[in-house]
Amino acid sequence: MASPLARQRQAILAKQNCSALSPRNTGDETKSLHLLLLELDADLKTLKSFNRIEDKVQHKRDVLIPKFKPYVETYLASDEQYQNPLFSQLIIWLFDINDLDTAIDWCQQAIDREIDTPERMKRDFATFCADEVLAWSEKMAAQGHSVEPYFSQIFTKVREEWLINEKVTAKWFKFAGLHLLRDESGSPRATAVGDISTLENALALLQEAHNQYANIGVTSAIDKVLARIRAIKENRL
Repeated sequence: MASPLARQRQAILAKQNCSALSPRNTGDETKSLHLLLLELDADLKTLKSFNRIEDKVQHKRDVLIPKFKPYVETYLASDEQYQNPLFSQLIIWLFDINDLDTAIDWCQQAIDREIDTPERMKRDFATFCADEVLAWSEKMAAQGHSVEPYFSQIFTKVREEWLINEKVTAKWFKFAGLHLLRDESGSPRATAVGDISTLENALALLQEAHNQYANIGVTSAIDKVLARIRAIKENRL
């Protein structure tokens, strides 16, 4: 049985062969992509032989991405638009090595070009990017680090541009609301906030999280924010 990459490769070759008479599509270019995908298939098998995630990440960073990145950059510089599993795979690896600048940029280009995620994945690139950046933001916040600029950059897309699953969307609003309530240790605590405007912004975000997905688990936080707002207004600090 052909592997997912093999099936994708066959589909690409069939599509390119349909335009073989075009002077911009030569046999050499088709062969080049064909060979690259064969190499990618072999490299994916090699990755599976690594036991440690750390070793896999290092191999992607030091070997695989430098190997394939120039070919993807050439593809992106052209006006060609076709499914490119090599491009799709490198986006995944860029998130794996935390090269978020390139990963987010390429992810948006994949969305604009209507490129599919690797066949083994059930999420589209918008959902995948949202999940990855939120996971990174949660990790950074837990360590006391800034979540910018990537959090705001993707939250804007989640709110205004990308139509992704309600539960995923709700996670973003929940994190944004709780992040406004963090205390000196980084934990969300409504009583640590003395500014009504900040509390009201957090409340709106948490309420939207609930509206998007009722089981997202923000009702207790909403109640605490409302209680804090009342206490401040009644001078019960």
